[in-house]
Amino acid sequence: MKKYTQQHFENMQMMCSYFESNSKNNEFYLPEFTASKKINDIIENEENSFEGVMKILELLAEIDNLKLKKDVHWFDYKLHVLSVLRQNGFSENE
Repeated sequence: MKKYTQQHFENMQMMCSYFESNSKNNEFYLPEFTASKKINDIIENEENSFEGVMKILELLAEIDNLKLKKDVHWFDYKLHVLSVLRQNGFSENE
């Protein structure tokens, strides 16, 4: 998949590390860590943009459906993900 910018993707990786670090002491962060890790892997390794977008949307929906209080960092991460999705042809209006 196309990355928005390398710096943008590095910020996403940093947020994933934040979720991982916090998940060791608070299981509240585990779903966010797991999803962000999978999403970052898809962005880095998926060659088919359409398939990558669909996989990422499924992961985001899974997190949105959890009845957890989401950390503000998750919302920031999600904004970063949406920028990547737009870069790969996704439009929220479709």
